[in-house]
Amino acid sequence: MGLLCLHLLHIRYTSLYLDPVLGCNIRCKMCYFSDEQIRREMHGSFSMDDIRAIAKSLFPYLLKLQLGCGAEPTIYPHLKDIVVLGKQYGVKYISMTTNGNLLTETRLRELVSSGLDEITISLHGMTKNTYESLMQGANFDKFKRLIAAIKAVKQDFPKFKVRCNYTINEDNVDDLKYFDTLIGTTADIVQMRPIQKIGESAYNNFSMKGVIEKYDDCLLHVVDYCNKNGIVCLYPTLENILALTDGNDGMQTNNTNQLVNMIPHFYLSPNPEWKEKIDPYKENFYDYCRKTKRIKQMLKYIFTSKDNTKADVTKSLNYNIK
Repeated sequence: MGLLCLHLLHIRYTSLYLDPVLGCNIRCKMCYFSDEQIRREMHGSFSMDDIRAIAKSLFPYLLKLQLGCGAEPTIYPHLKDIVVLGKQYGVKYISMTTNGNLLTETRLRELVSSGLDEITISLHGMTKNTYESLMQGANFDKFKRLIAAIKAVKQDFPKFKVRCNYTINEDNVDDLKYFDTLIGTTADIVQMRPIQKIGESAYNNFSMKGVIEKYDDCLLHVVDYCNKNGIVCLYPTLENILALTDGNDGMQTNNTNQLVNMIPHFYLSPNPEWKEKIDPYKENFYDYCRKTKRIKQMLKYIFTSKDNTKADVTKSLNYNIK
């Protein structure tokens, strides 16, 4: 009901997940970009005219702008311009997800001074061998320089937030022991999540046996460090991971949770049919909502959630937060 009220009152509640370019500079084994067929199919880049049109059409209605969702945003040459436009249109929070290998201190400082509020760093190893093996084409020394750059930038911009996302598998779980020496208090938020098969990728070891065996020594090592240093840590319970091995994903949601997960989020990328979703040269956010009958969707979820006793299985996990 709260989302419906915000919508009717034209109060910002929507997050735009924007991939300005479809591509990546590295080939992480656990990512679909490691699949040659996917790389051939996923391509495209928004022009600056497109970005300005998208900004005018959608940004005035956004609570949050997320740069980078299914691709690497730092290969886009006009990234800073998007951040500047976001703040000009009053977007409250702008974040970016990246592998970080193309970020220098100069470029990061430009983004943060332009209004970037948070960076999420995706990494799959804390040692050179693991990092470069699972993130093919990435350079561990560049990553260490990025951590040093982030520390320097945070000295001048203390409100700038840093989040680390770590996908856990049997080949990198041991590396979590080195979190405090590599990342340490540079991070404000840490999220650890077990690998799941989502699409095709070069990596095919989805066993959780080794992760379960090292849960206390490795995962809880990070949890304990974060707890002692005031870092927010999101991590799966042992029960969650055991549920994955049983063919269950460890989380069930009702229609109300579906509403919260689906309605506020809007994804846009430069695929060939992107204007079929919304044409920012002709439509704004509320035109899109009328076209897709968003109010009807909200009412449907509101009035069916209480009667729904059968839970829907999702690909998400419940996380402990410390």
